Amino acid sequence: MSSTPPGSAQDAITAAVDWQVRLTSGSAHAHEHADFARWLAADARHQAAWQRVQGVLAEPVEQIHRIDQRSPGQLPAIHQSLAAGAGPASRRRRSLLGGSTLLLATSVGAGYLAHRSQPLGELLADVHTGTAETRHSVLPDGSTLDLNARSAADLRFDHGQRLVRLRAGELLVQVARDAVADPSSGLPARPFVVQTRHGTAQALGTRYLVRQEAERSLVVVLEHSVAVQTGDGVRRLLREGQAAWMDGQRIEMVEQRMAHHASWTEGVLDVRDEPLGEVVAALGAWRRGPVRISPAAARLRVFGVFRLKDTERALQALVDTQPIRVTRYGPMLTLIDLAAS
Repeated sequence: MSSTPPGSAQDAITAAVDWQVRLTSGSAHAHEHADFARWLAADARHQAAWQRVQGVLAEPVEQIHRIDQRSPGQLPAIHQSLAAGAGPASRRRRSLLGGSTLLLATSVGAGYLAHRSQPLGELLADVHTGTAETRHSVLPDGSTLDLNARSAADLRFDHGQRLVRLRAGELLVQVARDAVADPSSGLPARPFVVQTRHGTAQALGTRYLVRQEAERSLVVVLEHSVAVQTGDGVRRLLREGQAAWMDGQRIEMVEQRMAHHASWTEGVLDVRDEPLGEVVAALGAWRRGPVRISPAAARLRVFGVFRLKDTERALQALVDTQPIRVTRYGPMLTLIDLAAS
């Protein structure tokens, strides 16, 4: 790696990605760590680029190396795939920019593999969707289930329960009345429950949406009511128009109405004063390559309606209305950050 000061901030970003891949490979030597320390200290732009890359790419690169440890040989396969799939323009850029672009392409390709490999386990789910795909299903009891892109769920319907276990992503259910009524309570004999890793949402004759994220789950009641319960047993009744987040220990009500969060069933993303980070996450399920956003850009507030089938146009609309820049590394990776002032 060269310690020559970069010609631009973008050169510094490219070099920082190279260093990130090299230093997390598990095979970096002491002299490489020393070279990195000299590179980092040589220019304030190096330090800024390193901090940005750490915030955006650190986790994906760690995933890359975990994948390679589980399945040795993945990284050479990525090299071959990139070489085979690169067009003339890409080859010209590599020849002009030199070896660092090849390393960047490798890290981007590996990041794409890590990004796409995570949902592979969801292929074993009873119902699942891929990138830019939705699915409508009629359940055994006559209820309907809609899955958003990159979502998966298991179905457990027997004599005592109607359970939908959301493995990943987002779903919307329209619950049908159970064929067997319970005379003592007037409720269906078999409760209809959507379960996430953070708790459950039991239907009380209703239509509702459930989204599972890494640290919490969202429940939005579109019709009637839903009984929400966390893994720790905290309970709350949500009525039509209400929404709440649950994280396993507590339930947090959402003040604004959230019915527009079901707009994906109509092919659009309806955004009303929401963080850009959440908007990007929603669009990401409809793009072939990963999209990473800096923490500062993620805090920007967004209004708008975006067509999910045209995420490039959606990103351009965000650039036109927000103080951000979008940088694309080939077809694989998109980075979003605040625009330079």
